[in-house]
Amino acid sequence: MERNELFARNKGLVSSEDQQRLWETCILIAGTGGDGGLLSERLARTGIGHLILADPEAFEPNNINRQYGANRLTIGVNKAIAVAKELALINPSMKITVCTEGVTAENVTGLVRQADLVVDEIEYTMPATSVLLHRTARQQGKHVFMGANIGWGASIFCFPPEGQTFEQHFSYNEENGTINPLAYMREKPSYITSDFADEVLAGIVSMPAVAASVSLTAAILASEITWFITGKRKPVTVPQFISIDLFDLTIHKS
Repeated sequence: MERNELFARNKGLVSSEDQQRLWETCILIAGTGGDGGLLSERLARTGIGHLILADPEAFEPNNINRQYGANRLTIGVNKAIAVAKELALINPSMKITVCTEGVTAENVTGLVRQADLVVDEIEYTMPATSVLLHRTARQQGKHVFMGANIGWGASIFCFPPEGQTFEQHFSYNEENGTINPLAYMREKPSYITSDFADEVLAGIVSMPAVAASVSLTAAILASEITWFITGKRKPVTVPQFISIDLFDLTIHKS
């Protein structure tokens, strides 16, 4: 099938010129689990021509409730490899680069250099790696987009190369490598008890995540990135960020 046929239903919302811009764009997605994996699929179906997928982790059974590419056959398989195989079935002519080492001090400069923009979907428990990615992107003058599924909602961030940094927004502590995780959300969701939230922040229990909020995060991120690439609308940049909660039916540009 020709590329024009694959993306024919984009017409009316995406011009031929914009479709070509998307095809000529390379995006680095650091972290292809929940939000990052489904974002990869959304971008592939939008018509992005080159995706760099970086993730050192393998799928586990508890990923199946929300992560694109996770199923009984891919348990134990590297996430970037599994997602890349799925994307190749969507559009075989798209270029896909896989990095099973994830983002490291040794490869981050080269990975960012290949990309036109960067997506940070690194685990929130690994802020030092995110800081490494963001600092490299700033040095190379590139925007970093980031999404986080929060309860039944999503938070969407964009860090331009000039402006408030990841370190500033999340109060990154250089000495102990920690951030303030509350900065991911506008406010604590009404349906999450304070006791449970405290257990999550203390690392006693895992951060809850469901398929609906992952889908929401990927959809908003894909839209923001598409509009940014085609120049349709400037992204909402930190210190402001998009916050949507499906349960409370709230939308904020904080």
